[in-house]
Amino acid sequence: MTAMTRRRVALTGIGLLTAYGVGEEPFWNGLIEGRTAVREVEAFREHGFPTTHYGLLPEVDYDAYLDPQKSAFWSVASKAAVTAGELAARSAGLEASALAGPRTGVLLGTGYGCLYEMEDLYRTWLNKGWKRIKPVTVPKLMPNAPASHLAIHYGARGINATISTACSSGAIALGLAAERIRSGDLDACVTGGVDVIGNDAIVAAWNALRVLSRNNTPEASRPFDGQRDGLVFGEGGAIFLLEDWDTAVARGAPIRAEIAGVAATNDAVNIVGPDVTGETEAIEHALADAGIEPGQLDYVCAHGTSTEANDLNETEVLKQMLGDRARAIPVSSIKGHIGHSMGAAGAIEIAATTLILENQRVPATLHLENPDPQCDLDYVTDGPRDVSMEYAMTNSFGFGGQNSVIVLRTAGG
Repeated sequence: MTAMTRRRVALTGIGLLTAYGVGEEPFWNGLIEGRTAVREVEAFREHGFPTTHYGLLPEVDYDAYLDPQKSAFWSVASKAAVTAGELAARSAGLEASALAGPRTGVLLGTGYGCLYEMEDLYRTWLNKGWKRIKPVTVPKLMPNAPASHLAIHYGARGINATISTACSSGAIALGLAAERIRSGDLDACVTGGVDVIGNDAIVAAWNALRVLSRNNTPEASRPFDGQRDGLVFGEGGAIFLLEDWDTAVARGAPIRAEIAGVAATNDAVNIVGPDVTGETEAIEHALADAGIEPGQLDYVCAHGTSTEANDLNETEVLKQMLGDRARAIPVSSIKGHIGHSMGAAGAIEIAATTLILENQRVPATLHLENPDPQCDLDYVTDGPRDVSMEYAMTNSFGFGGQNSVIVLRTAGG
């Protein structure tokens, strides 16, 4: 299907849960005000973890959005996904059930699924024996449960799949959803990513991996800074409603942005180390899919993890792919604001990019105070900055070498 014949894809709904709280308003305000939501977690300090600061979700009143009798048997990941899904429906100006039927699908990204509940399962089994395990455990912790609960909430009987590609999970899920709508297989798709993973075992494992910052201050995540020493763990979720453009226009939907270009590639080199080739190919394919040249890009929402390898690699990739344009446009990362929310990160950054296009304002890259001479692009250290934008690109480069690049266009473009 060519760009001339394929259907356009409208992003009409956004639902957010981040370290700032529930919804778009606290998220956007936090970005623009340049506040970090990273904080010390006392329990992890008491565990003796060398990293004590994280961008974890604050306490969420899920009962305000869900039927507590039903959600009592759900994982926290399912609760977060459906809460964000309900917010996305409200953002799109409809009841979640309004799009029920076989022409609506669900494609959800997650890095870790329902690991809180898996940890509880093993704790119960080892300490109390198998007879104390509850019968609802399997449907509660299966990795596809959040996507299935989303489908039930929307009455979506089209494809329902869970995508797990590490840090790029939510972005790849959205790219696949856009392609399903373009091709005519679906008229709408609920998509995005969620990871609620501040549980003891996973945090311990990431400390053992030695990629977490040991700065142990709220300023620990400092993308592209010369003194960065690792990423800051986070959690959250972003759920979107994507619709066929013409259908959305016909119902008077509040179109937030157009999904103009999507791409997914694999480095096929190293399970944890980034590689220039796979990432440049992802950007090349996404720009071609959007039908634009590098010179038409107005902003890049960087993966920007605050690790030595990623930030150097991403800077080099942008230079190679965008040429002179790489230094002429703003590039920023939001991970200094909320941490790295793993499988939800790409989706949350798509939400950020949509809001940036809507408001024509770019938030600063937080905590970039000592520039790395090899990271020499315009990382918006003077933000927030007003910028005239039509096209914006967001990068997600995950462990396993699994890359996603999404190009968004303003709704009025």
